[in-house]
Amino acid sequence: MKKRLGRLFFRIARIRAMGTFVGFMFTCCPFLIPIKKIRQNKSAVSMKHPAASYPAHVLIIPRKIARTIFNLTPKDFMAIIEMTVEIRKEDDRDFSLIINGGSRQDVMQAHFHLFTGNMAVEKALEGGTTFCPTDACFWERITSNLRELLKENNLTEASFSLLIQFEKGFSPSLYFF
Repeated sequence: MKKRLGRLFFRIARIRAMGTFVGFMFTCCPFLIPIKKIRQNKSAVSMKHPAASYPAHVLIIPRKIARTIFNLTPKDFMAIIEMTVEIRKEDDRDFSLIINGGSRQDVMQAHFHLFTGNMAVEKALEGGTTFCPTDACFWERITSNLRELLKENNLTEASFSLLIQFEKGFSPSLYFF
């Protein structure tokens, strides 16, 4: 029953006009969302993806109304990265965190996809920027210059993805595609 309710909620969430409602639910009432939570804190909620596309596919959603990642602050990004690392700390495998924007974003609430694997290698991505997850200055530069960074990477707000690749023994890297 709970699984069917979760899928129904996911279908409703994909309706573009429902973005603010979905953001409100995650901000104020995550306990009402009929999907089993993995972790939650004052900044974010994580849960198994109701329509998983990848192995160990987890959604991480900021607990604020943010229709796109352009509405997120450096602090929001750091909270998401912190939750990502916490979820995966017992796992030795590489993992990827994807943020979609524009036409690649199905639900009009900023959200992040966490899954096992190395998408940077799979997609043969090069030129990623290595960073320290807790570097507030790094996230400040990213959030304040996101539109410019998209242009530099020949992308538009109409369709883009950001990949944060975590590899065992290396600092994470950020890619635009």
